[in-house]
Amino acid sequence: MKDVVRIHRLELDCIVGIRPHEREQQQRVRLDLGLHADLSAAGRTGRISLTADYDQVAHEVSALLGFRHYHLIEMAAEEVSAMLLGIHTGVRRVDLRIEKPGALEGRARAASIEVRRTRHDFPVAVLGAAEGRCELLLDTREARLELVHLQPGQSNEGGPGFAARALCWVVQGEVETDQGPLGPSLPSGIISPSEPRARIHNPGPESACLFRCWKRIP
Repeated sequence: MKDVVRIHRLELDCIVGIRPHEREQQQRVRLDLGLHADLSAAGRTGRISLTADYDQVAHEVSALLGFRHYHLIEMAAEEVSAMLLGIHTGVRRVDLRIEKPGALEGRARAASIEVRRTRHDFPVAVLGAAEGRCELLLDTREARLELVHLQPGQSNEGGPGFAARALCWVVQGEVETDQGPLGPSLPSGIISPSEPRARIHNPGPESACLFRCWKRIP
């Protein structure tokens, strides 16, 4: 596929690294992303829903990296790729470069990794349908990424089965928790460790989809 949406040098601060000071202090990282998708329909209709909205993608990537505390940028790259391919159904491939400018301070300009991931790299497992269909995008020793699909009036109270905090936001439709509605499209909801089975509900007339990242608590 020749069409690509690119984001150049997205800068944000996050916890990433294995050394003690890296576990306590945020550091700047830079990302270059290439989202491979067919852009012809968007080019002919002018509808942003038919492309990968780079502003939305930047919000999503920033939210995930800000929520998670990574030991390796390799794991960050894997989770970002799985998240983007899961949420943006028109994207067929993700090219991602993550750079740590301060990793080799005084010795090199930066350290970085580059990955290329397609849908074949993340086979989706469906966990259940009684409380909403849950698609498992990625499961690691540090986190679990999933999409929860809710039909009108349907609720989900499923917890992850381990101590965790969760970041979530609405991908499609309307979703609310016991604390109130989650905002559309942009990352807006945190489920606290004291609510491992926090209830989510679709109050709207259309189907809804929620992205959720459970962060395991040691």
